[in-house]
Amino acid sequence: MKPKQLLAGLITLLTLVMIASPLQATEKASLRKIRSLVHNGSVVLTSETGERLVAINADRRFVPASIIKILTAMIARDLLGETFRFSTGFYTNTQGDLAIKGFGDPFLVSDEIRIIAQHLKNSGVTQINRIMLDHSYFTDDLSIPGLSKTSNPYDAINGALVVNFNTIHVKKEASGNVVSAEAETPLTPLVIAKAAGISRGKTARINLSARKADCNRYAGEIFSAIFREQGITITHDFIGEVTVDASWQQRYLHRNSRALDDVLQGLLQYSNNFIANQLFLAAPQASDSDTGATLQKSRRLFENYIRTRLNTDANELIMVEGSGISRGNLVTGNVMISILDRFKSHADLLTPKDGHPVKSGTLTGVYNYAGYIKTAGGLRSFVVMLNQKKNHRDAILALLASF
Repeated sequence: MKPKQLLAGLITLLTLVMIASPLQATEKASLRKIRSLVHNGSVVLTSETGERLVAINADRRFVPASIIKILTAMIARDLLGETFRFSTGFYTNTQGDLAIKGFGDPFLVSDEIRIIAQHLKNSGVTQINRIMLDHSYFTDDLSIPGLSKTSNPYDAINGALVVNFNTIHVKKEASGNVVSAEAETPLTPLVIAKAAGISRGKTARINLSARKADCNRYAGEIFSAIFREQGITITHDFIGEVTVDASWQQRYLHRNSRALDDVLQGLLQYSNNFIANQLFLAAPQASDSDTGATLQKSRRLFENYIRTRLNTDANELIMVEGSGISRGNLVTGNVMISILDRFKSHADLLTPKDGHPVKSGTLTGVYNYAGYIKTAGGLRSFVVMLNQKKNHRDAILALLASF
């Protein structure tokens, strides 16, 4: 090599070292800062192509809280298929009664019931004697771990036939007049009764889950009100329960207008525990739609998926329900990263935070983030799980984004 070529090569090498050294120093300083913020937790970051950039306690299990919803969404999408739509069945008997059988649709909301009313009219159902409700697809002893009986909307109980998420949204005007807080949802007698405790001039969303009878009554009242609004005559206001058998004739099977990805987007962006566990319970419909939903059946199905398709064992991942509300759920940073890598093509289902698609997970003493850091080269998967008193997840996310 000629002296001039050798000199040029040395200058180029020196330039690269001078550029790289400050970058490496910055990354090392960021990593030291991250470590100082993690007292009991895990932080993992990978490059756009999967190389590990940060790995702190990556093989230890921690409580994931709501970031486990990413796994729920991924498994539901794989098992049910992107064309899956939740369904609700409508049946009549010789007395002119209409039975409504639920199959776990989480988005059986007022606007959807209007669509149902039009389809029923088109099928010839223009007059109903009584409305009967069939909840039999989900077992009566359903109990989601971690779910508490509170008035919080996110604690709404799961069920086969649930209208408007088992919640009511009502306003009491300054005059004392009670109105629906949603233009699409009619006022019903139960809503008026529940509004008695609301102060004048206030709006409230009330969870009906404390009493199963209230949930049933509300479902029947909403169906009745919207059916009548759409021109269907109902002779009796009595709302009963029934289990549909061979004596009933199916008149219409409604498939929700929302595609599965729309449901998943609602699940992830609003972190809705109710939707998560409706999906968790409904997933067995992919292989067994006849025998109904049980928590045990869903656990077996998810367990099989986790152990075989994800090739993980109980030392890495335990999943007892689909929302993250239970502290019985446990996962390592390594496994969360593998889940995120598989879910990367659906990153747009997550909520943007500082320009990055992120899912949060929060319980008392649990402060987690999982998602993707956007770079010029693509998406970097990351997870922050802090099971500790101090919440430093925002600071850690900012440091990870600086790598």
